[in-house]
Amino acid sequence: MSKSPLSRRRFLYQTGALAAAGALATRGPLSALAARPNGSVNLNFTLPGGSTAYLQAMQSIVDDYTKLHSSITFNKVTKYTGKGDYKIPLLASIAAGSPPDVTVVWDGPVGFGAQGAVQSIDKYMANSSSSVAKNWPSAALASCQFGGKTWGLPATAGSNCFYYNEELFQKKGIPTSRDKFPKTWDELRKLSKEFTFWKGNQLISAGKIPMIGEEDELMQYIWPALNGGQIYDGANQKYTINSDANIATYEYMLSWLNEEYKGNAQAVDQSANWLGYPDTTNRPSAFALGKNAILEQGSWYLGDFYTVAPTFQHFGLAEFPVGPHGSKSTAGFWPNWVVIPQGSQHVAEAFAFMDYLVSKGVITWFNAVPDLPANKLVPLLLPSVAVQKRGKAFATDAIEFFHHQLNIAIPLWNSPVASIANDQLIKARQRILYKQVSPKQGLSDAQQACQAALKKVLKK
Repeated sequence: MSKSPLSRRRFLYQTGALAAAGALATRGPLSALAARPNGSVNLNFTLPGGSTAYLQAMQSIVDDYTKLHSSITFNKVTKYTGKGDYKIPLLASIAAGSPPDVTVVWDGPVGFGAQGAVQSIDKYMANSSSSVAKNWPSAALASCQFGGKTWGLPATAGSNCFYYNEELFQKKGIPTSRDKFPKTWDELRKLSKEFTFWKGNQLISAGKIPMIGEEDELMQYIWPALNGGQIYDGANQKYTINSDANIATYEYMLSWLNEEYKGNAQAVDQSANWLGYPDTTNRPSAFALGKNAILEQGSWYLGDFYTVAPTFQHFGLAEFPVGPHGSKSTAGFWPNWVVIPQGSQHVAEAFAFMDYLVSKGVITWFNAVPDLPANKLVPLLLPSVAVQKRGKAFATDAIEFFHHQLNIAIPLWNSPVASIANDQLIKARQRILYKQVSPKQGLSDAQQACQAALKKVLKK
């Protein structure tokens, strides 16, 4: 099974694997710069990790901000470099009363907010021209909200979709336009068979493999949502993992696996690397090699596709089809959040910098690491690799499509125990697809574990 998406996205930031960006197109005017803070203060801005290019971009943003606000100075931007989880030293600094004033985090602000580790920012957002609530996609902002408060901002939020090999489609006379892509699971399943070929117990090529070859845990939430289900009910603060709709989703995927993939998840895994990037044993991507017709990936893959030595050039992008019990397409997103740790002595000034970072500074961020800016006032930004390889018209359409995907995304990362739930869902998916347990049993076990963890947090 593929490894945790958190580690994959962090890996991309650590290595600088996300492809460079460049071109701009107008989507809307930038908001006015954050109001100049009163008094002379020194701020400390930290990162959870990241590549050299990422660190340098953040230092440039800080330098640009101080040129606009002479009363504000910053220490040199730093990142956590230890082998352990960045949260350990971050939470330790908060407990010691010496936290950074602003920090990027790779875990949802909801979890930090629930344990009192970060500041709520609602009163500052209300007076901001750029960070006011209406300027954020609802699902992206919901990833920062818990207990009636907002605990951070989603500076970037790369959304996802299906990538498909247009050249393989053309060879079989299958239409390549987005509007002709399957709209239902049954249609997708039928299309997938066109590309699936076995040689004995080795899978030589595939269409879409159900729940295998998916880079991250986003699809563990999206597949059920496409079928009328839900993993976490944020309004009522409860998990619904073992609902009838979710069980039906996994039963459908098992049926698909049995029919097209010999019911053998292990053989599928061993046959090739069905991820978008080289795997842990450095096997190349089957999609990049033209042996996998349809792949789930995110907006960041617009550029990264060309870093994995593809054997073809033309791919298309499509919405996720709807399940038998679903009513509409949806999507997911993977954010980089910005928060103000509890104990910051300069909250107003820290928020003013955050306000700048998510509206203006994020352009510099994108030019180094092109994740999708979430704020609606940021101009449309195009990955330069996509422009060079496919032209500006394609790149513009693609980025507009990913913003559409972000706008229709389901709420994610809005549980204070999201990390625990992710691990439990990965475990449940593996047990079910490898036929160690039934869908009902696997999802019920995950439900029990997640609800128990949530109950402990809510009690506090």
